[in-house]
Amino acid sequence: MQNNIGVRVREVLLLDIFSSAEVICGHEGLEHYITKVNVMEVPDIINWVKPGEFLLTTAYSIRDNILKLNELIPVMKEIGVAGIGIKTKRYIDELPQTVLDTANELSFPIISIPQEVSFGDIITQILTSVVNKQTSLLVQIDDFNNHIKDIMLKGGDLLDIAKMIYDVTKSPLAITEEIFKDYVIVSDEACEEHVRASVEQWMLKKTTRQSRAIREFRIESTEDIMGDRQVRRLMIPIFSADVLYGHVIIWNIEDAISDTTLFMIEAAVSLIALNSAKKLSIYENENKHKIEFIEELLSDQEGHHLRAIERASYFDFNKNNIYGVVLVTIDEASTDIKYTPNNSKIIKQLNSKLISVVERLHRFYKGEIIYGNKSDRVIFLLGFDLHQPEGEMKRQMMAFSKELIDFARLENIHNKITVGVGRTYGSYRELHKSYREANRAIQKLQLCSDGDRLLHFDDLGIYRILSNEVIQPELYQFFMETLGPIVQYDREKDAELLQTLKMYYACGCNLKKVSEEMFTHYNTVIYRMQRIKEIGNIDFNDPNVTLNVHIALKILDVLNPELGIRG
Repeated sequence: MQNNIGVRVREVLLLDIFSSAEVICGHEGLEHYITKVNVMEVPDIINWVKPGEFLLTTAYSIRDNILKLNELIPVMKEIGVAGIGIKTKRYIDELPQTVLDTANELSFPIISIPQEVSFGDIITQILTSVVNKQTSLLVQIDDFNNHIKDIMLKGGDLLDIAKMIYDVTKSPLAITEEIFKDYVIVSDEACEEHVRASVEQWMLKKTTRQSRAIREFRIESTEDIMGDRQVRRLMIPIFSADVLYGHVIIWNIEDAISDTTLFMIEAAVSLIALNSAKKLSIYENENKHKIEFIEELLSDQEGHHLRAIERASYFDFNKNNIYGVVLVTIDEASTDIKYTPNNSKIIKQLNSKLISVVERLHRFYKGEIIYGNKSDRVIFLLGFDLHQPEGEMKRQMMAFSKELIDFARLENIHNKITVGVGRTYGSYRELHKSYREANRAIQKLQLCSDGDRLLHFDDLGIYRILSNEVIQPELYQFFMETLGPIVQYDREKDAELLQTLKMYYACGCNLKKVSEEMFTHYNTVIYRMQRIKEIGNIDFNDPNVTLNVHIALKILDVLNPELGIRG
């Protein structure tokens, strides 16, 4: 839109200086905007032209090769040059037909200028028109922005802003909030139903792009069917400080909205964003108190429980119900985070998207729910009636978690989060157990590379035992007693014995399959297994020994960071 702060070519032609000028081709390009004027003195002018420029030339530099315009015009069109004014009776008599055809095909206006007209006078009059229009536009923008400021200072909300825009455009519109998945609409009765259905469908199904070039958001224009007519739908992004807050969506019935009006709205988006930023600030302040309550409730200390229960009614927590914990974390190994030097903006964007997921989920979930965001995680407490069967509560918690991932997919962050689910407990004093279980489920998911993003504590298998913090020292000792010599040998010789042993169990003790999976010669695998037997004093014919080795390898998954061993 910023190239539109100028005058159209057809408006320029109404100036006195162009009274004797003639449009010789490219008539369909007369709607192009002129923001600057340049003079073409050299044949390689392409290196110096900019979008919105109107070129003036005598064609002297290309008089011997006028067909060069067939090469220049397509490039100028792509750059955004508004058109060319040429003195056709000075160094050339007329333009070849091929040049006229090229200009007509590309809707690139070429204007014949009489010899007696001064380029200096043309430049002065065009730039005066541009400056006058820009000044008028700036006054309108300032007035428009002041109206929005007055609305906000008087405590107005998004609906009041939408009504003000409607008064200007006289067109149906909606303003959406990206983070909170909310919207307001202002429309006449004839269009209201269509506008509401269109916005709800768009917000439910749309996938937000994850873009590093967030400042490149531009107005999007699409065709929409409203009743029995086709209407242009304009979507103006509302963004500030690298955060997309939503859109102003306008149905431009009969193309009645001028570019000037669109530019005023676009110029005011940072002010409109303040409304959502204020709402986000209130949300974060409320969330701070909510997360403090949840953390005290999930503590294993009685004093914290007592403080939490004193505030339970404020957060709609019923101490007589059964609750379970669903924990969501942002994956720190996410490619966007890991490979971005200054990743604070990426993390901020992810957190905003996570809030969007939570708000959308809260709107659709019908059961009891308390939740709070903390840095890179969200803690959910799902409440159930005392009489519900345990199996049904687990089913509902898993269904809730799957729906959460589905909503995360709409925000394009489903591959950047991990969801752990704890068991339900009838006493709030035991809720810390559910939180730890959810944490342990997430730890297990982070150990694996199979792409799973959701796990219930009940499905941990042997890791339900191995992930218990209380027995970590004993597990470490057991591992070192069982596989310590092999670890030491690998460190000294870089022999890959431990990796071969892991693959041996993963392949069901099939040496040929181990060879294929590790891309290693079969004889090499046999040699390594022999060394494992000798160094680790392992008898693979003894079921008790093989069980101990298998358990030790499972311990390795849990204690890998502490042991400093390559996986």
